[in-house]
Amino acid sequence: MPKLIGASLLRREDRPLLTGKGQYAGDLNLPGLLHVSIVRSVYPHARIRAIHADRARHMPGVTGVFSKTDLPEISGALNDPVPPGLDVRPRPVLAEDRVRYVGEPIAVVVADSSARASDAAEAVEIEYEPLDGSGDVTVALHEGATPLHADSNVAGHVERSFGEFPVDDGDTVTVRGSFSFGRVIGGYMEPRATAASLDPETGRLTLWTSTQWVYGVRDRIATILNLDRAKIHVLAPDVGGAFGAKGQVYPEEILIAALAMRLRQPVRWVATRTEDTQATGQSHGDRAEAELLASRSDGRLRGLRVKLQHDIGAYGGPAVGQSDNILSHCVSAYRLPAFQAESTLVYTNTVPTGFIRGGGRELGNFIVERMMDRLAQALRVDPAELRRRNLIQPDQMPYETGYKRMGRAVVYDGGDYPTLLERALAAVDYDEARQRQASGAPIGIGVACCVESAGIQQPEPAIIRIQPDGEVHAYLGSTPGGQGHRTTFAQVIAQHLEWPVERVQVFVGDSDSVSSSSNTAGSRSALEVGNAAAMVAASARAQLLGRAQTALEAGAQDITIGPSGASVRGAPGNSVELAKLLGEAFESQETFQSSGAYTGACHAAVLEVDPETATISVVRYAIAHDCGQVINPMLVNGQLQGGLVHGFGYALMEQAVYLSDGTLASANFADYTLPGRGIPLEVKPELVEVHSQVLGKNPEGFKGIGETGTIAAPAAIVAAVEDALRCRGVDTFLSSLPLTPTRLFAALHG
Repeated sequence: MPKLIGASLLRREDRPLLTGKGQYAGDLNLPGLLHVSIVRSVYPHARIRAIHADRARHMPGVTGVFSKTDLPEISGALNDPVPPGLDVRPRPVLAEDRVRYVGEPIAVVVADSSARASDAAEAVEIEYEPLDGSGDVTVALHEGATPLHADSNVAGHVERSFGEFPVDDGDTVTVRGSFSFGRVIGGYMEPRATAASLDPETGRLTLWTSTQWVYGVRDRIATILNLDRAKIHVLAPDVGGAFGAKGQVYPEEILIAALAMRLRQPVRWVATRTEDTQATGQSHGDRAEAELLASRSDGRLRGLRVKLQHDIGAYGGPAVGQSDNILSHCVSAYRLPAFQAESTLVYTNTVPTGFIRGGGRELGNFIVERMMDRLAQALRVDPAELRRRNLIQPDQMPYETGYKRMGRAVVYDGGDYPTLLERALAAVDYDEARQRQASGAPIGIGVACCVESAGIQQPEPAIIRIQPDGEVHAYLGSTPGGQGHRTTFAQVIAQHLEWPVERVQVFVGDSDSVSSSSNTAGSRSALEVGNAAAMVAASARAQLLGRAQTALEAGAQDITIGPSGASVRGAPGNSVELAKLLGEAFESQETFQSSGAYTGACHAAVLEVDPETATISVVRYAIAHDCGQVINPMLVNGQLQGGLVHGFGYALMEQAVYLSDGTLASANFADYTLPGRGIPLEVKPELVEVHSQVLGKNPEGFKGIGETGTIAAPAAIVAAVEDALRCRGVDTFLSSLPLTPTRLFAALHG
C-alpha cells in the first residue's frame, strides 16, 4: 500500500462546502421551529432596576419572554477551571440584578420567526441604574475604580519562578520594557448559532451548535439543568471557523437547551455579527513590565522578570487559567537560568476573555523576543547572533526548562532550535538583506524564535467499527472547525489498519462518538487524537490478524487483510470472507494518554516601511518549523499560512476597542479590521520543514502546528518595522500591539 502518513491528499471536507452543501447549526430547520432573540445589556456596568416585558409578550407570534426569574432551571453558573488561590466569579447564564459588560444576556424572546423575535426583543424595556465602568486593566486597577464584584477588581495573583538571579558582579546588563496588547476577537466567518429539539418519546435532547467542544457543551447542560448526560446529544455540524473563541461553553447553549425542554418545541438562535462580537470570548487586553538580565561580556542570559496584568473580563471565564500559557512561553527556545513572574488577574467591564489562536503563547513570546532585540541593541550585537548564543542545543533534549505549570514541569521533548534559526535566516537571505540595509535599502529585518506547547493531556478515546462490506467507521473525539480532521485521521487509520483510505469514514463533532474528549484547542489534535487514531487502528488490525490466523491456520506474516477479507500469500484459495472474520460485530477501542509535546519554529521577516503613508510591504518572510511527523503536508502548509495571517492581524491591525468605561466601539467588521480588509498586504511565506528526534510519550511523533504560524509572527514583524525605523534615524522601542498605521505614523514623525 502507498504510504498515507505524509501524503498531501485533498481534503474530503471541501467538496460539499464549495458546492453549497455544507450544513451549519444556523441552517437547521425542523417542523414547528421557534426562533430566539436575546435581550442584551447596552451598558458596560449597571444595576437592573426592572424588566418590563408585557408589551413584548403580547406582540404577534411571540411564544414567550423569559428573564432569569422565569427560568429557575438555569440558576446555576458556567464554572470554568480555576487555579488555586483565585477569587473568581463564574459566568451567569442570564444577568439578574446587575450587568457587567455590553452584550451580557438579560432576557430571551421566543417567537415563530426570527424577525418577530427580534422586534419583540427590542420592545422589552430594561430600567438601568448606570454605574462607572472600567474598560481596561489600567482603569480597573486605578484607585477609586468601581469594583465589579465585592470590593476589588483583582481576582487574584499567579506567581511562577525558578532558578537564582545573579548578584551583580559588574558584568550584568539589564534591559527593561513595557508592553500593552489590544483586545482581539475570533474573526471567523460563521457567527455562533445553536438549535435544540427534545424527542417526546425518549426524552432525549439533541442540540446542534457551532462549537469546538461538543463534550463540554453536553456536560455543562447536564450540570446546570440537572440532566443525565446520556439524555443529551450534542452535534457540531460544519463549523465556519472558530480559532479558539468557540472553545468555551456559552450561556446561549444552556438557554436554548432549557427552552427546548420547557416549550417542547425545537428552538434556534443565530447571532448577528454585532451580537457575536459583543458576547463571544475575546483575548489579549493585557499589560506587562519585563526586565531581562544578561552577561555584558558574552550576551548569555541570566534571568527574566515579568509582571503581567491579565484582563479576564467581567467574570472568571476560560482565561482565568491563561497566565501559565503566557508566562511559560516567555521562556521560548532559550537557556534561561532564572525566571520570576507575577500575573495579576483583573476584572474589567468587558466580555469575559478566553483563548484565541495562539492562546496567549504569542503574548509571552512577544515579551521575550522583543526583550531579546532590546538586549541586542544594548550590547550592540546582531539580533540573530544573540539568539544563537542562547538557544537550547539539540544534545540538551529533553530539556527541563525549570518552569512548572500547575505543579507540572515543562520539559521540551526534542527539537533542533539552532537549525531552525539558521534555516529561517537562509530562507530570507539574512546576510544579503543586512548588506542591502547597510547600503541604504529602506528595509527592516526581524527574527523571532518560538516554542509551541501542544496538548491538553487528558485521556483520548477512539473507536473503530468495521462493517461487513469493508467500510471502516472511526469515531473520534475531536470537534473540528475547518482543520481537515476527517481527511488527516482517515490517513492515519488507513495506514495503520492497512486499508484503502477511501473506505475509511471518520465521525467527529458528535458527543455520541466516544464517551468524552477534550476541547479541540491547544494544538492538540494531531498529537492526541492522531495518536489515539493510530493506536485503535493498530489494535483493530491485530485483532483481525488474530482471527485470521485461527481461521486460516497460518502465521501473521503470511496473511493479507483487506475489505474483501483475509487470505494467505501465495495461496489465494486459502481465504476467509470479511463478514465471517468479523462475526456478529467488530469493534476496537483504545485510549491514548498524552504527556504533551512542544513544536519549535523560527520566523524571519524582511519588510519595507513607507514613511509617507505609514504602510508596510513584505519583501520576504520565512517560517522554519518542526512539527514532528507530518500527516498531510498540504494541510500543514495551510495551517502555517493561515496562522501567519492571524499573526499579521495581531501585529498590525486587529483591536476590539473599548472606551475607558467599557463601551465597545468596534462591535462589527465595519470597525474591526481584519487582514485583507482595508490594509492591502501580500504575504507569500517561505515554509521550511526541519526534522529532529521526537522524545517523550508520542509513538507517532505527531506535534501541533495550528498556532505555529501565529505565535512568533507579531514579534518578528514588529522587530522588522522597528529595525527599518532605526535605519531612518528613529530610535524607538515598539512594544504595543497592534502597530496600526496611526501608531506607526506617530513613531515615524514623533
